Amino acid sequence: MNKILERRDRIIDVVVSAFLETGEPVSSGYVAANCGIKVSSPTVRNSMKELEEEGYLSKPHPSAGRIPTVKCYRYYVKHLMKDMNLAEDDFQYISRLVKKVIRENDADFFMGHIASVISEVTDLIGVTMTPLFERAIFDRLEIVNLGGSKYLLVISLRSGLVKTINLTVDHIITRAKSEETARILTTRLSGLSVSEIKRTLGNRMKGISGGNRNLFDVIINNQDQIFNLHEEKDIHVAGISRFLSHSEMAGSEYSLKIVDLAEQKIEIADALKQTVLYDEDVNINIGGNGVWGTNPPLSVISAIYHSSDTPGVVAVIGPTRIQYPKLRAIMKYTASITSGFFSS
Repeated sequence: MNKILERRDRIIDVVVSAFLETGEPVSSGYVAANCGIKVSSPTVRNSMKELEEEGYLSKPHPSAGRIPTVKCYRYYVKHLMKDMNLAEDDFQYISRLVKKVIRENDADFFMGHIASVISEVTDLIGVTMTPLFERAIFDRLEIVNLGGSKYLLVISLRSGLVKTINLTVDHIITRAKSEETARILTTRLSGLSVSEIKRTLGNRMKGISGGNRNLFDVIINNQDQIFNLHEEKDIHVAGISRFLSHSEMAGSEYSLKIVDLAEQKIEIADALKQTVLYDEDVNINIGGNGVWGTNPPLSVISAIYHSSDTPGVVAVIGPTRIQYPKLRAIMKYTASITSGFFSS
């Protein structure tokens, strides 16, 4: 690494680390004394000015030092942040909280409790998302008549999880035809991931003989709804009041946005799905569009856990000024505990 890039990285590292610790703007004198390389305060001052011009640092007041921007945090997390092992106290504390319910064998209750544990340990918003069914492997489909032209689709996945969808067609179908339709769909779709089915269902249904054509068409036309297997109840959120008690989160308009985020859950689900799409054990998103980029912006640290062949996500939501290395370690451990629950 050349000296200019090394100095730049050292400055960013010191500014971010100091600001995360104190919440106070960081002066060039402090950076010069703590960056670990021989460099004068005027040189550091010029470098910090350049970083400000490039959007990495900002100056809250003319006479103050500088603070990191979203762009700076992202650079720090991607290039400079070091791995941190979970402290023994945190390890014991999390384990103790989880053991209270791990024997209950109730997945929904357990996931809600894990969200609360994350919030309690971090003093931020804890979130859990049940396994992401786009990656799940389809096993079989059953079609049950509920009376008249109303039907219940029962989708079974190889992980053992089951989802039910209500469906209405424009006429009554005989039991023999509905069962034949289910057998054909099962034969053609078994072994595919849910995401593959969503992409290719129409083509896979071409040239079918047997079953009920009308029922096939209804399923094809409503495939996004039928195979969009995540529901709001699959997202557990805890710690909103705890999060809003932080001084930097004050403000009624901002509070309403956070409460709405927690209640609607759609933006949370979309953000957490990125962790699985990136296929990373731990993913850190800082700022962004919508509520994520509001003032102050939000950060999401999420980790993948596994239920059989299906990944789910645990996460913590906070402001940009959070202890990223520690929170990353906490989420990795929480994900491992959650995987253990589903494998037991």
